[in-house]
Amino acid sequence: MKRATAPCTKANAGFLAAFFACVFFAAGPSAGSPGLECSVFDFGAAADGIEDDAPAFQKALEAIDAAGQGALHIPPGDYRIATLISVQLTTTSLAIAGAGQGVSRLLGDNAQGVLRLRDEWCKSQVNIRDLSIHAARPGAGTAIEVSSPPRGVRNYRTLLIENVDIRGSGLPTRFYFDRGIQAIAQWRPLFMNVIFSGALDPALKREGEEASADDSLFYKPVCGIQADWCYAPSFQHCYVWAAHTGYRLVSEGDRPQGPEDCAFYRSNAVNCRIGIDIRTPALEPQLALDACHINCRDIGVRLANRKFFQLTGNLFYSHGNPKYPYTDIDLVNCYGGIVSNNIFHSVSRDNLRAEPPSQRTMLRADAKTRDLLIAGNLYNAKGKALEMEDGAQRIRFEGNMAANEYAALPEQNGAGR
Repeated sequence: MKRATAPCTKANAGFLAAFFACVFFAAGPSAGSPGLECSVFDFGAAADGIEDDAPAFQKALEAIDAAGQGALHIPPGDYRIATLISVQLTTTSLAIAGAGQGVSRLLGDNAQGVLRLRDEWCKSQVNIRDLSIHAARPGAGTAIEVSSPPRGVRNYRTLLIENVDIRGSGLPTRFYFDRGIQAIAQWRPLFMNVIFSGALDPALKREGEEASADDSLFYKPVCGIQADWCYAPSFQHCYVWAAHTGYRLVSEGDRPQGPEDCAFYRSNAVNCRIGIDIRTPALEPQLALDACHINCRDIGVRLANRKFFQLTGNLFYSHGNPKYPYTDIDLVNCYGGIVSNNIFHSVSRDNLRAEPPSQRTMLRADAKTRDLLIAGNLYNAKGKALEMEDGAQRIRFEGNMAANEYAALPEQNGAGR
C-alpha cells in the first residue's frame, strides 16, 4: 500500500479522504505499517482564516491514528479553528509540523481550545513543532492539551513541543488563551523555544486599570505551560508573559508520590503572579533552574517537597508595585539545596530609597526547610534577603553581596540554626 506524501493538492482531497476512510478505518493498521504522511489540504483545509478548518484537522489526525503512526504537515496559511480538535490516540507516534512560526497559523476561535490529544496508555510519542497558535477571542480555551493518566515507566520521550508561539491574534491584542499548553502525566516532555503571551495592550494602563490588580486582564490566562504529573520535564529557551502562573508542575490527588526531576534553562516568566510553581505530595529529588529571568507579582519560584535542587545564575526582578508583598523564592519542606550566583533586582523607581518600605523577601524558608547553601548572590533590591521560620535548620548564608544599602542581609557564615 502506497502512502500519501506531502505536499498534496486540494483537488484530490475528496478521493484521499474516502480512500483513507475505506482502507485504514475498515481494516485498521497492519503490523509494521509505514504509517501515513499527509497534509491538511488532503482533507479539505482552506487556510484562508475564514472557513472552519477544524474538521479537516480532525479527519487527518484520525486517519494517522488509524494508520498506526504518521506525520501531519500544515502548509503556510491561516487556519480558523471554530471547534475543538479532539483525538483519542492509539498510535505509536504522531508528528504535527508547520512551515514555521508566523507562517503556519492556527486561529483558535472557540471557548474549548484548539488541539486535544488523549492517550489512555501514555505510549504515543507526540511531536509538535514550527507553527503559531493565535487566540482569535478572549478566553479561547487551551491551545494544546496532551494528556494521559499517571501510570507506568516510559524510558522515552512522550512529548516534544518545539518552535511554537501561542498568543493573542494581532498586536496590540486583548485576546488570549486560558492555557497555553496543558501536558498531563507525560514522560520526559521537552518544551524548546515555546513562547506564550496573554493580552498585550499598553492602552490598558492608560485607561486607568491597575495593571497589577487581581482582576487585571494580564492575569486572565490561568497558566502558560502546565506539566502536572510529568516525569522529568525540561524547559529550554521558553518564555511566558502575562498569566496568573507562568509554569505549573503540580501533582495533586490520592497518589502519595509525585514525579521527580525537572530542568529549566534560559526560560523566562514575566508579568505573571506566580512564575514557576512546583509541588508534589512527598519529597522528590532534583530540580535545576539556570540562567532564567523571573519577574512576577506574588511569587517568583515556589518549591514544595523538593530535595537536592539548585537555583543558579538567575535574574530575579520584582514586579515593582510596593502594594503587593513579593517573595522571589518560597521554599516549603525543601532540603539539600543550593541557591547561588543569582541577581536580585527591582524595576521600582523607589528601589534605592528608604521610603516606602519594601514588602519583598528574596528567599523564604518554612519551618521544615533545612540544609541549604545560599552563596555568591548579588542583592541589588530593597527588602529582606532571607526569612526563616522557627524550625528551619542548617541554612548557611555566605559570600553574598549587597549592592543596595536597603537590602537587609543576615549575618554571613552564620544564618543557619
